[in-house]
Amino acid sequence: MESLDLSAPAEKAIQLLRGLNLDFYDVVAVYSKTIRINIFGRSIKEAISKVNVGLGVRVFKNKGLGVAYSQSLDERDIEETVKKAAKYARVAQPDPYFKGLPGPVKAQEVSGLCDKEIINLTLEDASKIPRDMVDACESVRRGGMYYGEFSANYSKFCLLVSTGIDIESEKTVASAYIQPVYRNGDDVGSSYEFDYSVCLSNIDPYWIGRKAAEKAIEQFGSRKIKSGVLPLILLPEASSTLFRNMLSALSGERAVKGRTFASNLLGKQIAPENLKIIDDGTIPGAVASSTYDGEGVPKRLVKVIENGTVLTFLHNSYSAGIMNIESTGHAIRNGYRGNIDAGPSNIRVKPGDCTLDEIIKETKKGILVANASFTPNIVSGEISTTIDEGFLIENGEKVFPVKNLMIGGHILEFLKNIDLISKEGRVFGGGHFFPAIRVREAKISGE
Repeated sequence: MESLDLSAPAEKAIQLLRGLNLDFYDVVAVYSKTIRINIFGRSIKEAISKVNVGLGVRVFKNKGLGVAYSQSLDERDIEETVKKAAKYARVAQPDPYFKGLPGPVKAQEVSGLCDKEIINLTLEDASKIPRDMVDACESVRRGGMYYGEFSANYSKFCLLVSTGIDIESEKTVASAYIQPVYRNGDDVGSSYEFDYSVCLSNIDPYWIGRKAAEKAIEQFGSRKIKSGVLPLILLPEASSTLFRNMLSALSGERAVKGRTFASNLLGKQIAPENLKIIDDGTIPGAVASSTYDGEGVPKRLVKVIENGTVLTFLHNSYSAGIMNIESTGHAIRNGYRGNIDAGPSNIRVKPGDCTLDEIIKETKKGILVANASFTPNIVSGEISTTIDEGFLIENGEKVFPVKNLMIGGHILEFLKNIDLISKEGRVFGGGHFFPAIRVREAKISGE
């Protein structure tokens, strides 16, 4: 199936569309193969191998949109899909914001996005990785309960557009995580670790397992603390959620139509001048990279926040059209079912001037946040979340793990109160880079 020709069915659909007196249209054909293995207890719970094939058609007539798709590439099904999409477009309500689809622009190919080892991976070979993660956990401490997953995906993509865009691509992604749970009487220690990459050889199950077990053991003896206002030191795993959600709120239709808390932030300073964030979808070998976005627009490096100031939204062609500017190459096409959104690719936060150890030493009292999801209400920007893993800092040292803590506040307040950024950090998926940060003050709800 890896040799399946997607261009022929896509071209068949395009030929049919050319004769229907339409304004714009595009056709996408997709093939994907996924292996997924779940861990429960100390063994494999289930192993799944799944193939997905489909063709999607988007049609625009008098600014009305029609969408149809098929999970078959047979000629008769392609004809029926084209007819449905055209029919829906002719009766659809005109969208005054729609300006058109992008035209072809040649881009330099982003390399290293497809791994033959993942393409040829079998269930039998894949099952060794979760077993190795469990063994690595057991080498640190025996007798745990384990939850986790390994998955590997290979996908092919063909896009043809009435404006002349004609692109094909293929990509692989592997990911693994494990969550150990250990018990000492009534005391519980639990954590998790993960990794993901374009290449299978970059996934080290022994490192993932050992790291997860070590972090879980650190959670023994967690205590409650009193409510108050304290500094937060966010490790990269936690700071990543803050920055990802900020850039997601600056993306696409919702941002330009005033539907997110970030809609009015263009040109405004929202953080200290030492905060700089770029989005770069052209990094070789990175999970979030590609030569073109989901509409065939070349990916590129985009400065999003400079000196703490928001410079741009992240656009697909639709949201860019509303603002009468060019797309930034951030269209996200979710398979062949017709939905196109916009969002970030490789988010890279500029490192700071101090080490994590120095940040901790400079904190008289605060919370070191190892695991928390800083996901705001997309409209209000308010955050209310738990600290799933954290430590009390006193006099510049980790004292003990904390539990049952809640954090509340507005995402813009968290960003505004960033006062320290670490020079080291963690690279995720070969492209994202997030440092540790200190938020000067935040409301903590405990005892």
